[in-house]
Amino acid sequence: MIIAARFMSDNKAHRDHFNFSEYLLIVLALVALTLAVNNLSSGFANPLVWGGLLVTVISFVIYFKLAKQEGKAHIINISVLKNTGFNQGLLIYTFLQFIQISLTFVIPNLAQLGLKTSALTSVGSLLSAFFGPVMGRLLDSQGFKKLFLIGNFLAIAGILLYIIFAQKLSIALIVIFHVMFMTGFSMMYNNAMTIGLQQLDHQPLFGLRGRR
Repeated sequence: MIIAARFMSDNKAHRDHFNFSEYLLIVLALVALTLAVNNLSSGFANPLVWGGLLVTVISFVIYFKLAKQEGKAHIINISVLKNTGFNQGLLIYTFLQFIQISLTFVIPNLAQLGLKTSALTSVGSLLSAFFGPVMGRLLDSQGFKKLFLIGNFLAIAGILLYIIFAQKLSIALIVIFHVMFMTGFSMMYNNAMTIGLQQLDHQPLFGLRGRR
């Protein structure tokens, strides 16, 4: 709060039409998708599964049709998806997030339920918080290509080592492999989105105002 009050400038309020129909379609799609995924264990014959997926697809199809209309304010500027560089950065960012969330769930459970020890073995997640600013500076000085190659090698090596030593994992190995993965993850994660956003030439992602 103190830092924000000291350094952030005032933003002038701007009133614009809130696209309530697009908002409802996004909410409907995400709720339906959540219900479908949560009931996948019962098979696709479950109405909540196939029905949820069907509602999700229909909702997103209608949403994208509405979001393409000109002359209106939209919640998300989907025209940015025409930019290949942005899409590549977004895909890297998204896949890394899925992997990181998976490990963040699996490792503490393995440590507590399998090895009867503390969930603090996932210390790599804590380190990634400190790596963020460091990797941002390295991006400025070294460029993304070198960071991505090194980060990709470390992340894949960490996961492969988990697989190779799956039957012989100890606390020390879990920590080492996780730190290795999270170091590589930190080199790519935020930097991928930074590079992707730089491809947009100052196009807004949210709150796009329609052409007048």
